Amino acid sequence: MLVKRLLFLALFGIASAVEQVRYDNYKVYNVRIDDRQQFNLLNAQEKVLRLSSWREVRHLGESSDIMVAPQYEETFESLLLKHNISYSLKIDNVQRHIDAQRSLQRTGYHEWTQYHTLDEIYAWLDLIESRYPDIVKPFTIGDSYEGRPIRGVKISYQEGNPAVFIESNIHAREWITSATITYFIDELLVPRNPGVRDLAYNVDWYIIPVLNVDGFVYSHEVERLWRKSRMPSDPTGECIGTDLNRNFDFLWMLTGASADPCSEIYAGPSAESDPEISQLTAYINNSIPEGTIKIYISLHSYGQYVLSPWGHTDAEFPEHYPQMMHVAKGFSDALYRRYGTVFTYGSSATTLYEVSGSGKEWAYAVKNITIPYTIELRDKGELGFVLPPEDIIPVAREVTEGFVGMIAAAREVDVL
Repeated sequence: MLVKRLLFLALFGIASAVEQVRYDNYKVYNVRIDDRQQFNLLNAQEKVLRLSSWREVRHLGESSDIMVAPQYEETFESLLLKHNISYSLKIDNVQRHIDAQRSLQRTGYHEWTQYHTLDEIYAWLDLIESRYPDIVKPFTIGDSYEGRPIRGVKISYQEGNPAVFIESNIHAREWITSATITYFIDELLVPRNPGVRDLAYNVDWYIIPVLNVDGFVYSHEVERLWRKSRMPSDPTGECIGTDLNRNFDFLWMLTGASADPCSEIYAGPSAESDPEISQLTAYINNSIPEGTIKIYISLHSYGQYVLSPWGHTDAEFPEHYPQMMHVAKGFSDALYRRYGTVFTYGSSATTLYEVSGSGKEWAYAVKNITIPYTIELRDKGELGFVLPPEDIIPVAREVTEGFVGMIAAAREVDVL
């Protein structure tokens, strides 16, 4: 893998030498889709107008967040007006918010007032591993397509604890996820209140801060809004990357995924085709004792949701759905009580949209993990993927409080 990556860099130049993609005067619209004709119309115009969906709509009567380049703005608005499609402008210049996310002066140490690169996150992992060797147990699930190690940490104060497994930043552009989960790791190492101290001492935490390492680096160095992995998707090289959260081996490609390599929700040529996913599942299968993981979390943004199985159907619910909802309510209520932030909870198919081949579905159906979630962090779409750095600590604090409520609720239904 490393040889392949070095050859790639030698041929095409290092990523930092590549001119960054800019989004000057790109706009994000909130568009309401009321009927099938409107839905099909926008799908048909996606490639023509180079529309980029920030938040997809899968149910009629809901809204989608769509980014539009300035050269297509007038055509896009005329199209919406012509077909009586309701819309509003959410962001008038995407690049302005991206610039606000990038710190011009790096501090040289890890804190949560700026977004950090993969190298900076890994340097911080090195630091905490050396500072807390009895608590922090490093692990690597393998290497990415471009040869980067995919690193995680196990936080454990005592043997025999039940475990929570968290994978973060499976979608590259969702920077708030790795920022939030590294803050949470820091809280576990130096618990500042009794609730977090309980989480630290009585639960083991397996955490991968950045699963999609190639895409994450690319989003920092080249294209801020990149979502997928970086493995070539078709022989021509025109399309790059797989949506890693559609690549798990459970009901792969059944629904809510695409066979088009250029699609943002391309599920890959086969289940577990990308090394990031095949190695993640292999690590859980081979390196963590069966039955140890009680809760599986895939950390995402945005929308403020706690989403459980099933994702592939809204016509039935899994056996443990009542327990899932009780624990999700515990997370949501704890957050709301302290910070007033509202998280909606329910199954993916009934609450947001249908999806198959995702991490939480695999965790439940294949690994029999009773409580699996996709958790979508802030916000509701006002800024979406371009939350400013000053939002990191508020988001991380409320999620930490949510985890306290989640664990308490899980004990009430004998999950932990």
